[in-house]
Amino acid sequence: MKNPMTIALVVASMLIASAASGALSIVQKEKQFSEEAITVKNGEMVRFINDDNVTHNIAIKDPSGANKPGIMQKPGEQSDVKFDQAGEHEVRCLIHPKMKMSVKVD
Repeated sequence: MKNPMTIALVVASMLIASAASGALSIVQKEKQFSEEAITVKNGEMVRFINDDNVTHNIAIKDPSGANKPGIMQKPGEQSDVKFDQAGEHEVRCLIHPKMKMSVKVD
């Protein structure tokens, strides 16, 4: 069962920590991304944090339709991804197909 207050606190603390590091953070919890869609500036980094109890595989399809190699993340791991191509990027977990989000790069 989800506790909205706990999830909100975790996401808020991750955002504060990411602001200090200069990267926006997306948390993976309960087989979903913390955001459905975000907008970043060209060249900006996004930190994906696996706060789940299962492994995830982050795959990104760029605006041209090209797929970047998937990033395997065990529970507790984090990965920084640089978005340096303008347009809409589709982010999915290859292990959990219902996990998806979009990153718009201005």
